[in-house]
Amino acid sequence: MRTKTLALSAVLGLIGSASVMAQNVYSVNAVGYVNVTIPAGDYSILTDPLIASPDNTLSNVMPNLNGQYKKAKVYQMSGGAYTVTETGVATTLNATGWNGGGADVTLNPGQAVFFYNSSAAAMNVTFVGQVPQTSTGTVTPNLANGLTNILTPGFNLVGSIVPASGDLSTGLAGLTNINNKDYVYTYDPTNGGYSAKDNVVSSAIGHGYNNRWSAGDPIIDQVGYGFFYYNNQTTNNPWIQSFSVNP
Repeated sequence: MRTKTLALSAVLGLIGSASVMAQNVYSVNAVGYVNVTIPAGDYSILTDPLIASPDNTLSNVMPNLNGQYKKAKVYQMSGGAYTVTETGVATTLNATGWNGGGADVTLNPGQAVFFYNSSAAAMNVTFVGQVPQTSTGTVTPNLANGLTNILTPGFNLVGSIVPASGDLSTGLAGLTNINNKDYVYTYDPTNGGYSAKDNVVSSAIGHGYNNRWSAGDPIIDQVGYGFFYYNNQTTNNPWIQSFSVNP
């Protein structure tokens, strides 16, 4: 086993990677971290683009050990509706944990949650874990065929499986498999509202690709931010990504 240091521009900081050689099998597992700033007194859509150990439950990736998420609220979406709300424990000044334990909310790569910071100060979270790569295959139970996020009909609260920001279509996120009259809604905490992009350029379903969103492609401001995707079709839409830090 040998350890190497990798650099991945400004997308994320890579702590290191482990290379294992056994029976002519060579693999590199990159471990990294992502810092996310959560604005004060507003909502954000958060996603964790790393595979945490032992799991990606809220209690593990945002453990609230020092009460830093006091009175924060986390909303998980399932089946087009919010089904779980977790609140940071606030019975004392620095109470820790989540009111439901935090194990019922997951932030797997590709998933996203609404996070409400009710305090007057910004909150910061550092996600740590393995970087999802094409070669790792299926990385979480909700994903299929490696780095593929299944966008079901209707609203999906999602994020990039891999650590990515910027242009959703032409950047690292690679969201090009879009359909006519699909929508992307990003939330802007600074202005306190949604910014919507719709794919209405092509009249034929299934022909929306790069730069086909109205008024420019959707933009994600920073790694660790998610968004709403509205799938206008009656069938699942696969968002397929490809990413590797291997040499």
